[in-house]
Amino acid sequence: MDPVSMLLVAALKNPEMAASAVNAANAPGAVDVVKMQGSLVDLSKGILKCYHKTAVFRQTDIVKTPWERQAQYGAERSAVLRIQFLGGFTSQPYEMFVAVMAKGSSVRSAVIAENTPIRYAKNCSLEDWVSP
Repeated sequence: MDPVSMLLVAALKNPEMAASAVNAANAPGAVDVVKMQGSLVDLSKGILKCYHKTAVFRQTDIVKTPWERQAQYGAERSAVLRIQFLGGFTSQPYEMFVAVMAKGSSVRSAVIAENTPIRYAKNCSLEDWVSP
């Protein structure tokens, strides 16, 4: 039986457990701003784990810099990243476009678009300015 079918059968047998697992998977991951300053990959992994805790990072690219809407957030610098990843439960490939912004030593992000069936965690701490 494929993994998706097994998950569906388990969810039908115990809906409370399935709801609890979904809530845990949709909770934002922890953010380590100091570690994210190491490299573009570290930054992208930190952003991905905050928005999709169970996702598996594959690669990242800088799409453009600066982001034309950075002034709306009061940012001094910005870039748009494309983060490619695998779904933690489905292993299907997905990607998200995220604006990452800096003001002094603080950072924040904003999801521009993504193609996942499960929405990103909107209560990710990177939705507000985070300092090391």
